[in-house]
Amino acid sequence: MGKAPGECPICGEKEKWKLVDTSKKGFSVGKAAAGAVLLGPIGLVGGALGKKKQYYYCGRCGFSHEY
Repeated sequence: MGKAPGECPICGEKEKWKLVDTSKKGFSVGKAAAGAVLLGPIGLVGGALGKKKQYYYCGRCGFSHEY
């Protein structure tokens, strides 16, 4: 996922193209396992760190997307 554009990619609206929600992705088993191998028990904590996701919505055309 990339950075959100400054306008709706469908209709080009700038004023009604809004951030509507921000969340964090949950625990990652893969990240935890890799962290444990590389860093020991402290690496397990890395699996609990999530990636921030932002959800945008266009009030003009109704398009929404996660970045």
